[in-house]
Amino acid sequence: MKTSVKIFLFLTLLGVMACSQSKKEKETTAKDVKNELQDVVDASKEYTSEVIDELSTTIQKMKENIDNEMEEVAEEYNALSDELKAKYKDQKTEIEKQQAELDKKIEEYDQAADDKKAELKSEVDQLRTALDNSVDTFKKEMADETDK
Repeated sequence: MKTSVKIFLFLTLLGVMACSQSKKEKETTAKDVKNELQDVVDASKEYTSEVIDELSTTIQKMKENIDNEMEEVAEEYNALSDELKAKYKDQKTEIEKQQAELDKKIEEYDQAADDKKAELKSEVDQLRTALDNSVDTFKKEMADETDK
């Protein structure tokens, strides 16, 4: 929302400046200003729509990557001996909770209004980073145990 407002204000100011610097022989009319402002609004909407589309695409790719990575971790976990599975059960459960939290945040993102999407994207990125760190640690510990 903040970015959209800033863009809108900048473009509005630019439009007003363009009207005031016009070298027309006649004075700028209210209709001229209205037309310029409408152009600014249209450009702002188009830009915001493009940004939201890019965010949505990024979120979808992230979700697909997470799903693939979680499948890989599950396969590695299932290949462990029963003793090692018991040892890593709590960590696996914690990673699954993190994934569920991330999935919930992505669902909120999908349902959110456009002005809320940028804020939710930031939260999704934070959750993704935490999940990645947990998965990496989990994989490393499992690999260390299987190498013994």
